[in-house]
Amino acid sequence: MQDNVALGGNSHTNNYGGARKGTMVCFEDGGVIMDRFNNLAEIQKLGKVKWAIGGNALYPDYNLKLEQAMADISRYAPHTMIAYTKDRKILLLITKENRTLTDARNDLLKEFRLYSALNLDGGGSTAMVAEGRVIKDQRRRLNTIVSVI
Repeated sequence: MQDNVALGGNSHTNNYGGARKGTMVCFEDGGVIMDRFNNLAEIQKLGKVKWAIGGNALYPDYNLKLEQAMADISRYAPHTMIAYTKDRKILLLITKENRTLTDARNDLLKEFRLYSALNLDGGGSTAMVAEGRVIKDQRRRLNTIVSVI
């Protein structure tokens, strides 16, 4: 979701089966929350949304079974994550090396004072370019990206 509008045909829901998934939401007033939501209507009840992104909650609550995550989501692979720190910084993160999702979560908790964190994806989708430098190349085209300008 960007500027209170769904970005594409499938972006109105986190799960067609009704499961609520971890979702980070930044409101127009600058407030950021992370909670479990199923669809945009649930989020929009809380206020005007600047952006929102869904995935699997890593912190403060980590429960892949509750979120009905696919079994391979936590496998030993690269992972892509977004986190919000207690000092109000939004971090876009990847694991440069293969990790289980639990290990990647534990690494985050050791390194940062987190308010919230989400797993966005993993495996072949994990890639990052920062300041024009390729940090990790997935060697294939991606349908969606998170871009910061």
